[in-house]
Amino acid sequence: MKWTMNKTLTLAARLLLGLLAAAVTAGCQTVNEKRMIDYKTTRTLPPLDIPPDLSIPPQADVPATAAPAETATFSKFTAAKNAAAGAPAAAGVLPEFPDVRLARDGQVRWLVVKAAPEGLWPRVREFVLSNGLLIDKENPQTGVIETDWAENRAKVGTTGQTMLAKWLGTAYSTDVRDKFRIRLERGAAPGTTEIYLSHRGMEETVTAGVTPADAGKIVWRSRPSDPELEAEMLRLLLVHLGRSEEQARAAVAPAAPQQPAERARLGRSGQSAFLSLEDSLDRAWRRIGLSLDRIGFTIEDRDRSRGIYYVRYIDPDRPEQKQGFFSRMIGGEEKKPGEQFQIHLKPADAGTAVEVLDKDGAPEASKTGERILSLLYEQLK
Repeated sequence: MKWTMNKTLTLAARLLLGLLAAAVTAGCQTVNEKRMIDYKTTRTLPPLDIPPDLSIPPQADVPATAAPAETATFSKFTAAKNAAAGAPAAAGVLPEFPDVRLARDGQVRWLVVKAAPEGLWPRVREFVLSNGLLIDKENPQTGVIETDWAENRAKVGTTGQTMLAKWLGTAYSTDVRDKFRIRLERGAAPGTTEIYLSHRGMEETVTAGVTPADAGKIVWRSRPSDPELEAEMLRLLLVHLGRSEEQARAAVAPAAPQQPAERARLGRSGQSAFLSLEDSLDRAWRRIGLSLDRIGFTIEDRDRSRGIYYVRYIDPDRPEQKQGFFSRMIGGEEKKPGEQFQIHLKPADAGTAVEVLDKDGAPEASKTGERILSLLYEQLK
């Protein structure tokens, strides 16, 4: 009887707290915009019940020996350079890089730093951790750092809800999660590094359900990339690398709105499909790379001189791969390696043509190749 009474009092206290919270939030409907980012990484999520698209294979170990100098891929070039120069002398020092600027091409933004990727890597890595994000995958060979799924506590709602969330901790949560990928690439100008940052998102939704058992089921589904969130993270990275707050805010300020124009078209040549871009090869390289990051492809290597991205993809139409890749990634099941493909960019009369090749470099004439091009087209059109 005493235990039942205590339990009743506890429930009453929770109800009273909820009523007080409702009263506070009812009078405070202004969203707290003092800070746009306040991440708290979330390791435990409900199963993400979405159709499969991509597979992220286990990260390969970095080779212990240098690759031949005549190869042109990013990973082999970096390995050869490191072997010749030796390890950085001040591995524990995180310097500032005053010669850093934000480059812009339409709505695409990236950083250009006058420094080698080897010197930037520890500084960028420290930036990720200092913003409350955990590193899920990192590969110095390809210059990629990918964060774990994280909750942005700055977006819990109204000012009153933000205060309540601080008091109750994980008892109050948002219905969205974010993941970021930062990719370092040797710049077109000698002695520079280009830094690309992309965002991927999920949101919690309630399904209508085909059967009564499925009705009301809560699932996590992907949501579009957020350009404003990418811009804010780039601003913070600019400050982290040595620019002032004022300089960083001015650099990422929105550009003048432009009339949207179709800059990508799907076509077919014989048995193979291709994607046509009205861009120079250099511009198309940046757009394709950022699109691959936003979609979530695993870029295993790249060869800028030949215009090739080496990626992995898992076809959702295969019966053995019907479960979503988010479920495999977070649910703890064994991850399938997926298939290897090459995304090949080459000059064309009207700009740049993009085609999908198999792992041996032959044209990929299957439905899988068309699906990959369709995913890219949705990002580029």
